[in-house]
Amino acid sequence: MRRARYAVLLACAAALLVHAPAPRAAGEERPSRPVAMARFLMGTRLSIETDGPAAPETIDAAFREVERLESVLSNWKADSEVSRLNDRASVAWFRCSPDLYRAVGDALHWAAETGGAFDPTVEPLVRALGLRAEGPVDDPPPPTGSRTTGPGAAPGGDARREALGRLPIGWRHVERRGLTRSVRYDIPGVGLDFGGIGKGIALDAAARVLARHGVRGALLDFGGQVLAVGRPRGSGGWPIGIADPLDRDAAVAVVRGSDLSISTSGNGERAVPGPDGPIGHILDPKAHRPAPYPGTVTVAARDATSADALSTALFVMGPESGPRWADARGVAVLFLWRGADGTLGLRSSRAFDESFPGWSGTIEQ
Repeated sequence: MRRARYAVLLACAAALLVHAPAPRAAGEERPSRPVAMARFLMGTRLSIETDGPAAPETIDAAFREVERLESVLSNWKADSEVSRLNDRASVAWFRCSPDLYRAVGDALHWAAETGGAFDPTVEPLVRALGLRAEGPVDDPPPPTGSRTTGPGAAPGGDARREALGRLPIGWRHVERRGLTRSVRYDIPGVGLDFGGIGKGIALDAAARVLARHGVRGALLDFGGQVLAVGRPRGSGGWPIGIADPLDRDAAVAVVRGSDLSISTSGNGERAVPGPDGPIGHILDPKAHRPAPYPGTVTVAARDATSADALSTALFVMGPESGPRWADARGVAVLFLWRGADGTLGLRSSRAFDESFPGWSGTIEQ
């Protein structure tokens, strides 16, 4: 199982790997063939593998589209469009590019659909918890002797938690004007973060580029999220491994998918050190703290944007209320966790079991 050839969700973001085409003589036509290339984008590794013939330039065009969207959606870049939006939208209406305005609309749609379990306005909490390189912002020191445990615990004591609770978080603080593609925030301090949906948006955009160039079968693997376009010839779908909740490089099960996206969310792989232990990057917008669930959540959906947002929201909901919410809406979701004795625990929705019949028979403990 561990050595089989399939994309493992939550795979490690490795160093830049680009399979470049060989040099060719002047005037020589470059052959089109199945290709596999990878590039480091949006802080992780994006690999694209085609099933049928494709020119390397086609894959490169898909990479360039993701790189372009990174300049629009990345909060890690001070000069990105969303960073400029966050700097100005509390003061005046900000006119957005079509890409940013569409991303804001998608994010607010899923915030409403999930009752705020997914909420793109967690940017103030991301900054306050020091989940980016610049470190905590307005971070009052925790009282001596205060303790918290695990990646879901907000660092510090009562004063710290009260400060985090006052942060301006809530998707209803974001207003839009469609005629001018403009966005503003109704109170100071609000900020958008596309960390819970941006990879999905980029994957869908990359797939559209491939389609425009005639690619009918491809597997895009973006460090924890896979988009399967078509299916390999002679097979029932692309084989996709579901990672062990404690070891993102090892698969505990494998499913086959075509024309769908599978997104896995987990806190362990991007937790950062805090004063009282690791701080997870998946945030509970209502509690103003990292979500406490210690396992992983895998969602399958027809497009990558939806899968990305839903895996984030269901992670926040947790394995008790999450499956019920998913069953009521026909969402395919799988919760995985390891018990104290190492036993693998799982809970899946009806839609997940129906989408991948017999998947549980592939589980490797």
